[in-house]
Amino acid sequence: MLRAALRQALILLAIALLPAMVSGAIQLKWHHEEPLAPDEVRAATAAEWGTDVIFVDARPKTRFDAGHIDGAILLNNEDWETLSPKFLDVWDPDKKTVVYCDGGSCDASREVAERLKREFQIKNVYVLKGGWPAWQSR
Repeated sequence: MLRAALRQALILLAIALLPAMVSGAIQLKWHHEEPLAPDEVRAATAAEWGTDVIFVDARPKTRFDAGHIDGAILLNNEDWETLSPKFLDVWDPDKKTVVYCDGGSCDASREVAERLKREFQIKNVYVLKGGWPAWQSR
């Protein structure tokens, strides 16, 4: 009798574990990080680069003034002519340049990064995947 009860308990346990394992596998896939484009970098990687990176904030000045990555340089398309000399003053060819904006559907970082590559022939330019929100939540 004890053996039958133990066997039934093990069967019930196995039946209960199966949906839990399927649910866990689905949730792990659902939280899988999006792959990076060739010119993108994650916040954790950019943070690991430490002093070997120059951060460029491509958002409007009001957003920059409300909060930005420590040491970031403001450089956006709206004020490109005024702000680009300030960027060039601190630019170092031995450092990586990481451009960010508000993440999500914000294309300003990609536009500024492309402009840096095109107009100044800077090669080590990356876009911060997820932008400012990704940096804050790292």
